Amino acid sequence: MKNLGLRKLFGAIQGALWRTGVTIGCAATLFGMPLAAHAAAKSGGLFGQSRPAGTGGVTTIGGAAGGGLVPWALIAGYGGPGQIGFTASYTHASTANFNANGYGVAAGLDNRVEVSLTQQNFDLGNTGPYLAGGPPCSSTSLCAPGAVLQDNAAINQDIIGVKVRVFGDALAQGTWMPQVAVGAQYHHNEDGALMKDLGASASGASYYLALTKVWLKGLLGHVTLLDFTLDATRANYNGLFGFGGPADNRYHYEPEVSAGVFLDPHVVVGGEYRAMPQNELALGPAVSQSNAWKDVFLAYIPNKNVSLTLAYAMLGHIASIPNSNGLYTSVTASF
Repeated sequence: MKNLGLRKLFGAIQGALWRTGVTIGCAATLFGMPLAAHAAAKSGGLFGQSRPAGTGGVTTIGGAAGGGLVPWALIAGYGGPGQIGFTASYTHASTANFNANGYGVAAGLDNRVEVSLTQQNFDLGNTGPYLAGGPPCSSTSLCAPGAVLQDNAAINQDIIGVKVRVFGDALAQGTWMPQVAVGAQYHHNEDGALMKDLGASASGASYYLALTKVWLKGLLGHVTLLDFTLDATRANYNGLFGFGGPADNRYHYEPEVSAGVFLDPHVVVGGEYRAMPQNELALGPAVSQSNAWKDVFLAYIPNKNVSLTLAYAMLGHIASIPNSNGLYTSVTASF
């Protein structure tokens, strides 16, 4: 996509996030004695959970607060103004050919800033031979050019994220104004040799703008959440196959949508859609082909300390394998 207005928008977002780094770097000052006193006055304590259950979302595959696939404008944890909230999460996704595991932690500061760290492990199963046309290697590292990974080799990446709530309150009623946040995620893929053979960069950053709104009397009288996120990214398969390609390193602007309905205060059902960029990789169109990621999910939030998510994920083509569909499970602990 070539859109000068969007490029200017995300250029401004990038600048804002660099400035946010200064804010995070000064967290010790921001959350010193004056803030602790302010938090105590709200009877929640500095490490409190004054926001309602469910308002921190669950944890996405990239580590940000949101749905399973899409980051929302909500801030991780349940800390309100003057408070810090923490989360820890584990995610597992499994299809007929792949297995993925993710481990993450996040902190929400003042219900304004979120920082997250996630490690992903993606098991290629028996698809290593599909990445090129040679016999399997004898080790989990890439062999000579043109060779392939052995069965059950894994791709690993680390993701650092930051999100800033710019304005709005998703729970505010009587207005259509959503909660608006900007975010960035920096990915580092540990399998640099494979990324080089793919013609992709091993590291890269993505930027997003998220709008989230909650209606307390929404669909059929139930609490209803709707999110729209616009992602500026070069990531192939969310960074698992690196960033960009030999002939195209441009940012692509991809829409993402989530919707959820609370059947009761503890159970949410919904679905998500996340478009993916289509970069041509060095190993040809079969490996390069990707599809939008989709899911339908059920989340159980019994209290503010834990949430459980079960989803059926439809990921399309991955590493030339079509119809990569399967179960996605995630647990998030908040404290």
